[in-house]
Amino acid sequence: MADKTYPWKTAWITGASGAICGEIARRLADAGVKVAATARPSEKLDALAASSANITAFPADVLDVEALKACAAKVEAELGPIDLALLGAGMYVPFDIRNIDAEGFRQTMALNVDGVLNGVAAVLPAMLERGEGHLAIMGSLFGYAGWPGNGGYGASKAAVINLAESLKLELRGTGVDLTLVNPGFVDTPLNASYDPKKKLFVMSKERCARKILEKLPKRPYEIAFPPQVALFLKTVRNLPRAASFPLVRWFIKATGA
Repeated sequence: MADKTYPWKTAWITGASGAICGEIARRLADAGVKVAATARPSEKLDALAASSANITAFPADVLDVEALKACAAKVEAELGPIDLALLGAGMYVPFDIRNIDAEGFRQTMALNVDGVLNGVAAVLPAMLERGEGHLAIMGSLFGYAGWPGNGGYGASKAAVINLAESLKLELRGTGVDLTLVNPGFVDTPLNASYDPKKKLFVMSKERCARKILEKLPKRPYEIAFPPQVALFLKTVRNLPRAASFPLVRWFIKATGA
């Protein structure tokens, strides 16, 4: 039986070998939720599955939509209907205007956007047929506004935010809920190459996972934190660009970011 804190019996998590999603998988499993952990085959995925009897590894490449559909079907056949699908596969590549890594940009867009879309395609039809389910998509606060050195990652997360908004509108009345998870900087290997001085209000993976799981059972449209960064970037997004660009430059100079 799942802990009463979590209303899901079976959760499917993509990007499960990553720091945040791996931490969420462990916390759900500790509460009795059956967790299907998906990522490309790796020692990290194997170690995650070995850490709990409630976690089962279902290796797959999120960039292969047919393989991901087959993976979701296998999860449901072995563990039961997927109540929660957390689509969290992602990557970060620094963006340097003096030495643009075009291939890194394309890889970032593919994993962060196509990986999410393929996950939706794999799990949503069955949820719609049942008339119930919960999609959780991992975005980022930095998808709300351009940020120096963040051209590829920010662009990919802006696409994810737009996709989530569109899905939310279309899912009304279907019984399927959608939650967009937008954290700020989290101290993970994903952004280890990012200048530590530029990580605003950085948090640990444990705190990030805890904050997500505190709110996710209520099925809100968005979980966004930390509040200081969320407020600033959402304000920037809604300002005229003649005002937002100077504001970002001022903020960067004032904070040393």
